[in-house]
Amino acid sequence: MPWREIKGFRNYIVHEYFGLDADIIWQIIQTDLSMLKSKIDHIIVSQNDFDL
Repeated sequence: MPWREIKGFRNYIVHEYFGLDADIIWQIIQTDLSMLKSKIDHIIVSQNDFDL
């Protein structure tokens, strides 16, 4: 998982304000967000299994 790039993208969104390209943001939401959610879900399940 490209955590460094995800963090960098977050920083870009937070600090660019009016310089954001809505089309690029929407493309990322459409193509990459489900992969990120799946990975985070897996981490949560793994953590819950570990806590048992």
